[in-house]
Amino acid sequence: MITYENLIAWRACYSNDRLRNLFADPLTVRQVLTKMDKGWDTVLPQDRLWVVLRESILGAKILRLFACDVADEALKLIDNPDPRSIEAIRVSRLYAAGEATLEQLDAARAAAAHAAAFAARAAHAAAGAAHAAAAAADAARAAAAAAAYAAAYASAKQKQIDILLRLLDQEN
Repeated sequence: MITYENLIAWRACYSNDRLRNLFADPLTVRQVLTKMDKGWDTVLPQDRLWVVLRESILGAKILRLFACDVADEALKLIDNPDPRSIEAIRVSRLYAAGEATLEQLDAARAAAAHAAAFAARAAHAAAGAAHAAAAAADAARAAAAAAAYAAAYASAKQKQIDILLRLLDQEN
């Protein structure tokens, strides 16, 4: 159960009055993720995730599987993702199930980190061109892009909530 006292200890950014209202009674993870009454309709998905994505609340296994599922979603946005990243996710899932060793996990993580570093260097090289294009954009296009980004971000966070709810259902 998640309580008002937890939120105070975690230094939540909402006012104490709002936290008292939202957490008048202790809540389950599922309630935090889905509740829509008593002011909860204004709580953003990323704030709900901030509350529950803690090992003390969900446990290491669920957090690891959640990270794997979110990483899978991110890789869907990439044409031809690096096989080392895919392998790291696979090994991480095996580790969560007790079917891979810490050494195997570390090796897969190191290989994926190398792939990510290579991708970051390539992205940095492309950033100059993107920066020039962004500087040339007019204010109206920039505002439209910002609105589109905000909508995509909110949608992605809601998808993460859906992933977490599915994982919780599988655990029960």
